[in-house]
Amino acid sequence: MDGKRAVLSLLFSVLVACGGAAPATGGASAGASEGAAAATNAAPSPSSAASAAGGSAVSGPKLTDLLSASKTAQYKITYKITTAGAGAEGFSGEQTWYFKPPQSRFDFSVSQGGQKLTFSFFNRSDGNFYCFNAGQVQCLRVQGTSSPLDQNAAALAQRSLIDNPGSYGATFTSTKTIAGQAGQCYDVKANATSGGFTSGSFCYTKDGVPLLSSFSVAGQSWSMEATNYSATVPDADFELPAKAAN
Repeated sequence: MDGKRAVLSLLFSVLVACGGAAPATGGASAGASEGAAAATNAAPSPSSAASAAGGSAVSGPKLTDLLSASKTAQYKITYKITTAGAGAEGFSGEQTWYFKPPQSRFDFSVSQGGQKLTFSFFNRSDGNFYCFNAGQVQCLRVQGTSSPLDQNAAALAQRSLIDNPGSYGATFTSTKTIAGQAGQCYDVKANATSGGFTSGSFCYTKDGVPLLSSFSVAGQSWSMEATNYSATVPDADFELPAKAAN
């Protein structure tokens, strides 16, 4: 029992360090306004760079349309996250996000005292759960909507774009193949300083799934690029690997 208590103590210390309100990233934002897709200042404008072939400017879909589509998108995606500066290095590594609205799941790893721990956070209709392996697989029911992604600046940037599209201007720049998907890429700039990122590069699938985020904020640099993508998410991905303890 003492060993289990030590594991739980370590788990909760990690959650306190990483926790907060669960972000509605990618396909999980229920708070976007109805008029988001019509926000004119987020419509794509011609790129300042002409194409080498004919000198014509590039154009693409409205970013607001992609962000609106993302709210109902179903996908499983793995990201490589690279960070630097002001304590952000601890977030470097891989994360896998699962979305099948209204359910979501996030797999991530953290390093604590030289030990690497892997967790899964489940957001299901019957509650929220953390599962981890500490000699044996264990799952815990948690109260509220806390999630370690709340401290992931790339996830927060996506949530801000979805919830407040009118606060940003977006210029379509190019298409780019990422994780086997055609990404629509944009230079995004905040219309006013809000404490978040002020500018960055972002790429999305036609369904609004984020493929690439690259920006700086609060002395930190963040890059989150998809390495694997699937549009099919079976219900089995949301089954807990062990009975949850309260």
